[in-house]
Amino acid sequence: MNKKIIIIVILLSFLVILGLYYTFAIDVSMDKTTGDVDLTFNIDIKDTSGRTVSVPAGKTKIFDLILTNSNNANINYAIAYSGTKPSNVIIAQLYTSKDSVSGIINKNSTKQISLIIINKSTTDYTYTIAPVTGYEKGGELIVPNNNTLITDIYSIPNKPALVDGLIPVRYDDVNQVWVKADKDNTNFDWYDYDEKKWANAVLVTSTNRNTYMNSNVGTTIPESDVLAYYVWIPRYKYKVWNINKEAGVDSYDAYHKGIDIVFEQGKQSTGTISCNYDFSVIPDDTHKSEICIGSNGDYYTHPGFWVGKFETDLSHSSVAIKPNLYYAADGIFTNWWYDISNMQSNNNIYGLNTSKSNTDSHVMKSLERGAVLYFTNSKYGRCSNNVCTGLGANGYRVVYDFDENEFRFMTGCGSLASGETSSVCNAYNTSLGKQASTTGNIYGIYDMKGGASEYVMGNMSSVVGSYNYSDSYGGGANSYTYTGNEKYLDPYSVSNDYTFSKYASKLGDAVGELYIVDGDYNADLWYNGWCEVSSNGPWLETDGYDIWPYPGYAESEATTRATLVSLH
Repeated sequence: MNKKIIIIVILLSFLVILGLYYTFAIDVSMDKTTGDVDLTFNIDIKDTSGRTVSVPAGKTKIFDLILTNSNNANINYAIAYSGTKPSNVIIAQLYTSKDSVSGIINKNSTKQISLIIINKSTTDYTYTIAPVTGYEKGGELIVPNNNTLITDIYSIPNKPALVDGLIPVRYDDVNQVWVKADKDNTNFDWYDYDEKKWANAVLVTSTNRNTYMNSNVGTTIPESDVLAYYVWIPRYKYKVWNINKEAGVDSYDAYHKGIDIVFEQGKQSTGTISCNYDFSVIPDDTHKSEICIGSNGDYYTHPGFWVGKFETDLSHSSVAIKPNLYYAADGIFTNWWYDISNMQSNNNIYGLNTSKSNTDSHVMKSLERGAVLYFTNSKYGRCSNNVCTGLGANGYRVVYDFDENEFRFMTGCGSLASGETSSVCNAYNTSLGKQASTTGNIYGIYDMKGGASEYVMGNMSSVVGSYNYSDSYGGGANSYTYTGNEKYLDPYSVSNDYTFSKYASKLGDAVGELYIVDGDYNADLWYNGWCEVSSNGPWLETDGYDIWPYPGYAESEATTRATLVSLH
């Protein structure tokens, strides 16, 4: 055989093998949702044929596109896709992409663009991803027929951290029971924040704990075995609209259209705003205790954590976080703090790790509550298509002591058609019940408005001009919640008349940023909330009929909420 022919055959064989290799690399099944890059494509801007990506049903593909401009001039570019895209398929630039999906690419330079395709359908889809350019020197883009420019930017929520004892669950609508979910979230079985399906998990009794831990996905977990329900709030940063906490300021209409939220990865804090709190500043209408560096439109990072799905029942021998429970707390803040912290005590009934270096059960802090409320007023909660709806209230209330004018409340009850209170409990899994959820469906958090008053670990100083832990009406010594435990508390300064002022609030705590109208003693907040600025005590309290906090002291008609932080 002629030597040239042999060489040609060898080269052709190599090209065929190489082609098969790249075909395999492109078609490999990927289900990652962690932000890891699955594929890398190198493509010249002149190659408008692009690259083919196949995405199986229920899978996600993440890839880098390295775009090179071999022309002798700067060129306007964008990235487009062709192929059928139903509404349950997402094609977008990753928020963490090094370079933008469109712009100007200089001559003889490259762009690294991270893209994601999420196929939430039951059908496999194939797409061609290709560059679109304009004429040289910045000409307008020439988009071929059947091509759609990629314009959306997507951020991936942190995968929920299943600490010891927690079992992932989803709701079976047909049988109206909670069942074990797939911890790997295959086919979005466990959570889908784009669809307002927040991740839920349960702590169960020791009787069947091992059985559920080792059971198949879809196994029913009856409520009788559940000790506590939790919901995962992913770590995120939000676009600040009122950095100076001024009444009536909303720089991008976050109130009506929704708070702009971007998910953080791992323990990142990529928000650029930084804040400094100065207790020597006495808060008033010209002085603020907290000064933040940045501007409206910049981002500020909130933590990620598990939060009790329902208000905490503290009237029994152990902590219970379940629906349909009456509670009349003992009114001693000390006991609340101990009870929730002691969910991790030796031989605890919850299956939680006893080491605080791994898991951390504590009373919700004011900034954690703010994180829940801000997440609620976003496209992941009560907002859709740039329209937000107020959170429904737990409307159940029964007088049990007419002489003392005291009431009984029940966890997990939903809204009433009239919006008034009643002895009727619309269960959390009914249509009216779901109106009181932070998502408008069963996967959200309940009792955030209405029900009993709810305290958070926000403490007003007992002195003016510095911080001194205040335990008035708390029923305990300083050591029980502060000395040595500062991380569990959000401390606040106090005004000259020993009242709480919005000017003492902190960015992210759902007080100062949400003022619509100032008042002498109180102020209108979002969704008709109120912030009481005359103080009955040192603890921030959420009124049972409103959603935003004011200072108060522990009482028999009040409760609190548990959070469970993973420290991984």
